Amino acid sequence: MFYIYKLIIPIITGVIEGITEFLPISSTGHIVIISHWLGILNKNTDVLKIFVQFGSAIAILIFFFKKIINLIKFKKQKKRTKNIHILISLIPTVSLGFIFYKDIKLLFKTQNIMYALIFGGLFLFISEVFKPKKAKINSIYDISLLQSFIIGCFETLCLYPGFSRSGATIGSAILLGIERTVAIDFSFIISIPLTIGASMLDLIKNINNININYIPYYLSGFFISLIISLLSIKKLIKMLNKISLKIFGFYRFILASLIYFIN
Repeated sequence: MFYIYKLIIPIITGVIEGITEFLPISSTGHIVIISHWLGILNKNTDVLKIFVQFGSAIAILIFFFKKIINLIKFKKQKKRTKNIHILISLIPTVSLGFIFYKDIKLLFKTQNIMYALIFGGLFLFISEVFKPKKAKINSIYDISLLQSFIIGCFETLCLYPGFSRSGATIGSAILLGIERTVAIDFSFIISIPLTIGASMLDLIKNINNININYIPYYLSGFFISLIISLLSIKKLIKMLNKISLKIFGFYRFILASLIYFIN
């Protein structure tokens, strides 16, 4: 088992994270499901999941670096969306995440993820059906503090594993009348501090579960996730801009059905 883990598991986990992180289908849900089907759910894979998620977060940081710098610069231009908007959007999820950390970790079961896939899929359909006919916000600099907070409130849905953070934020932003490409950019930009912070918290909470002998495999998972993320992020975000969220909703329903019948 050790050699299987050494050669295969970090690769599988890193590739899954590097692809699913940029689509509203829940990267965490996929990792838990695949780990369950392969019979590899244990403390080591829990730690590995932290490293691969950190890898994709770094990739997002690299990809959106220029846009992030433009947001946080304090210029005299009349740009409203700045770092304060990012902070405001984080408050709901960070607060609930800290308060209910232990309870959230108890939800990491395939049956719970199956339900989250279904409800998340329904939310994607709702977003597409009830979105305004014409977007009101066409620039990331025009997103208001209230809209940032509302998106942050919807982001709390990602605390339920399998719902999808990007699905919750992009879907809610579209419902608020924010143009799709702007919604996607804002969603991934606000994910950076949240994902990195959550990874650091998980790492601290799981410090006793870290096996020194497995450190090379944790790191290999991190680098595989980082590389796959960097290679796929541009194409996947471009696809996300063009494809209706309903398509991802259908995919979520199919995956939930597979979980039901296989389990």
